[in-house]
Amino acid sequence: MGAWGAASFENDTALDFASEIQTLADVESAFVAEGAEEIDADTASRVIVAAESVAAMRGHRSPGMPDDLAAKVDRFGKCSIGLYDTARNNLSAVMSRGELLELWVEEGSGEWNRAVTDLLERLNKPAVKRKKPAKRKKKPQSNPSACMFCDKPMGEGAFHMIDITVNDDEISAMKMGGWVHLQCLNAALHPRHMMQTWDFDDELLDHFLKKRDAERDAE
Repeated sequence: MGAWGAASFENDTALDFASEIQTLADVESAFVAEGAEEIDADTASRVIVAAESVAAMRGHRSPGMPDDLAAKVDRFGKCSIGLYDTARNNLSAVMSRGELLELWVEEGSGEWNRAVTDLLERLNKPAVKRKKPAKRKKKPQSNPSACMFCDKPMGEGAFHMIDITVNDDEISAMKMGGWVHLQCLNAALHPRHMMQTWDFDDELLDHFLKKRDAERDAE
């Protein structure tokens, strides 16, 4: 029986592709989901592995990444802003549609939602600089408030909230809000309705604007 799990490296296609990666070009070749109308499960699995490779290049490696792939990724050097943008766009496509998403809709546990959201959150983190900065940066502010789903403290830099309105009738309504871990929220949602919270720093925003301008000039 083949491997079939929710995490990035828990299915046969992902493990096969991880072993095939030898160069950065191999990682880049997997990013074919952005703009595609049909995304089959194998393509989505390769996109996830490639996105994991980009996250590792930026200093946010998954504990589940195979050791041989981790060693190869370490030799790829600094991730370009263009590749980073492509990785995020492809992961967003896989989280939005395709065969792999539909398979996990049928499975229904929410574990894939949690796993792919973990990858999203690691891709959102700033790249870790190899050289230590001259000045020590402050740690992200910690949020001790409890998550509405798991009742555990939110943790460092975690400030997601939701507001819910419950209509008792046509006139009155009750509102409730609270803190939520994005992984906990997405695990509870139908996969088609997962929340994607992509951050944009100055470097990525500049890249996006230049890319948009180039596309307009080519029209």
